Amino acid sequence: MSKSSYQKKNLVFCLLFIIILSFFSPIGTTSAQNEDSTFDISGAVFSSEEITAGNTYVKLIPRASIQTGETGSYHITDVAPGEYTIRAYFMNNGHTVVYRKILVKEDVSLDWTEGKNWVTIKVLDNNHQLIDDSSSTAITVIQNNQTGILDEGRVEFGPFNVDDYYTLSAKYGESNQPEHFLHFRMERGSNPGEIYPDVNDFEMIQGKNSRYGFVTNTAGVPLEGILVSNGEQSFLTNSDGFYLLQNLDVGSSCTLTFQQFGQQISEPLDDFITTGPGWLNQTIDIELISPGNISFLTPVQTLPMTSIELEWSESEYSDYYSVYSGPVVEENLIYRGLSNTFMFEPSESGMIDFNVVANNSNGSTENLNSLRIIFLPSQSGESIWNVGMNWDYRVEYTPSGTLRDVTMTMIGSEKITDSFGHERDSFLLRLTGDHQLPDEKSYRWVDSDTLLNLHTYWLDDPSSSSYFTEGTLGWNFTDETGNPGNLLENEDNLTMHFNRTNVIGVPGHPDGYDDTYNIVSIEDNVMVTTSAGVFSTRYIRITDNSDSMVSWELWYNETVKNWVKIIDRLSGSHSDKVDYELTSYEVPTTPQFISEEGEINSKDYEISWANYPGAKEYQLLQNNEIIYQGNMTTFLIENNNDAVYTYLLRGMMEGYYIEGDTLELQVNYIPPKIVLSVNSDTINEEDSVTLNWSHVESSEWYGIIVQDEEGNILEMYNGSENQVTLEGLSVGQNRIRINGMINGKVSDYSDSVFVVVLEDEESSFSSGVLIIGFMLIVLVATNIIFRQNRNTGEN
Repeated sequence: MSKSSYQKKNLVFCLLFIIILSFFSPIGTTSAQNEDSTFDISGAVFSSEEITAGNTYVKLIPRASIQTGETGSYHITDVAPGEYTIRAYFMNNGHTVVYRKILVKEDVSLDWTEGKNWVTIKVLDNNHQLIDDSSSTAITVIQNNQTGILDEGRVEFGPFNVDDYYTLSAKYGESNQPEHFLHFRMERGSNPGEIYPDVNDFEMIQGKNSRYGFVTNTAGVPLEGILVSNGEQSFLTNSDGFYLLQNLDVGSSCTLTFQQFGQQISEPLDDFITTGPGWLNQTIDIELISPGNISFLTPVQTLPMTSIELEWSESEYSDYYSVYSGPVVEENLIYRGLSNTFMFEPSESGMIDFNVVANNSNGSTENLNSLRIIFLPSQSGESIWNVGMNWDYRVEYTPSGTLRDVTMTMIGSEKITDSFGHERDSFLLRLTGDHQLPDEKSYRWVDSDTLLNLHTYWLDDPSSSSYFTEGTLGWNFTDETGNPGNLLENEDNLTMHFNRTNVIGVPGHPDGYDDTYNIVSIEDNVMVTTSAGVFSTRYIRITDNSDSMVSWELWYNETVKNWVKIIDRLSGSHSDKVDYELTSYEVPTTPQFISEEGEINSKDYEISWANYPGAKEYQLLQNNEIIYQGNMTTFLIENNNDAVYTYLLRGMMEGYYIEGDTLELQVNYIPPKIVLSVNSDTINEEDSVTLNWSHVESSEWYGIIVQDEEGNILEMYNGSENQVTLEGLSVGQNRIRINGMINGKVSDYSDSVFVVVLEDEESSFSSGVLIIGFMLIVLVATNIIFRQNRNTGEN
């Protein structure tokens, strides 16, 4: 036997042995193990500068967030096989988030970088079954020519920069060319169930294709908010004017419509769906100018049941304004007209979020942030708390170690709806502290029976940001017989259902939600020592049924009429734990102001105070002089000059008075900006333009300045009228502004108006003739001189 024949026989024998051995292999063992196994997801989080992002969060929905710690790493354990949404929250890098889909069937290593995200794709055949054959199907990112490998019918690419555009192509079966194209903008993503739950997560189906493009006007300006539809699916154009319609049947016809605010703004566009790139741009021959931005000028405040003037900024291109006492629906409309102020008369106490909308024929623009006004009802003398009671707490946040001194002052009471939809009696607390900026606001509504929060609200100082947070909470206590329980009165243990929704008004920040069932343990006569003293307390411990974690510990004292200590392990913030410890408290027995101390930028303002039991009248003193006596609980002060004013409140009883609270206010008047308008924004060189402006009381003069295209500034009017006609403006664009002397102070310049002056054709022609004539004269003179010189030389 030859050596080659022997080698061939050995090879055949080995192959037969492998085939026979495969029949005895434990088929399905791996699959069974995967079904019963759990896996880990781990990795690191980096800032946009590729630096480790410590002390931030990663969340596998619906689990709780995992903190990365100082190293920026995270580790999620015991993850069952399946498809999930996972998120990274970059707390110290712009408060941004990134969401993506993830398939878990083994341990996953996943690193995150702020400002980058992935695109994930499911690939399906004609029967909508997942395709798992990379040899016959190819999904490619056109921009970098990267082709992915299918894994159980799925493929992903990234991380890529958010807000950039990318194109995917799909080639199926025996086709030599890509058939299916999809163009998209990489987004940050959002929580499942929100408006756009699956951005960056697509399905590409064999036999289908996409249509996408940009919608612009004739000047090439992107049109945002245009509803593009084929009758079966719709897409609202983004800030770039981009739209995307997916998985349209190849070989079918479709008609695209374009609408804004329910009105068709372009002729329908007919198209036949073919394979290949799906670009279908649309230019709309119309200039859509929506109203400019609008916001309230009236600050957030609390006040008794009295009228308040709502004021908002002027909005460019607006025809009229609409104001709503609540959400923007017609049933909440309280004003519609041309003015930018409205006097509101409350009919009942409580909290109102006002909204203002600027309107024109092209659409409307709504204020970014609502204006919250809290109208305080009369205070009864029978409740556990009274207006003016206040408690000082030292608050510590873990793990950051931040310490804050916070004063909580009771300023009113009202009925409020908890997160279960039940109406509850509540006390309104105002929270203040040295850590706050001047116009930062913080309030809590506390259940009058349990002294637990029903509602929370925080608003940043507008000079810092427009951020806010708002929480709605519910606490349902039940005794062992199934009847409602009372936390401060029941002797035996209770059960409790807790629910909370936290709205986080930070762009890109996810909202918070908690829903737990708990055991409540109660123990009386527990001694506690704080900075405010030693107290005998009712100790309450609330334990979560699901994980036996003690979520809250609270110590209540009858004398303090409040909690002397709280440990909150379910704070709804970025902290693992928040500790409150009482440092001092005050139960006032004298009349109390509701108005807050601080700086006021108006000469006219109101002072308000709480009802005082037994008082027949009240006296209000300004710098030791009586300025009001009567039975009202509010007083309007008018035309006060800049100064520091100290107010004293007295409750007038039968034959004597009780001296109460003092209040210090600093008046620093800031004149309002004058609103300037022009009768035409384009004129010819020989024409004039008429300017009008709003009259401001106590104004002494108005001054108008004009800045031409060269940057030259000239005052063209100074006087006391409310109208002027200007002539002789420079050719080109002129920027015009106005200010004035009001109550002895010069106001800031107004918003600019622009007037474009066009050069007259006759003037241009005359100038041209003069120039040509001058040039001819120069040529003739030059020729004469030249001839004379030549003749002289010849002679």
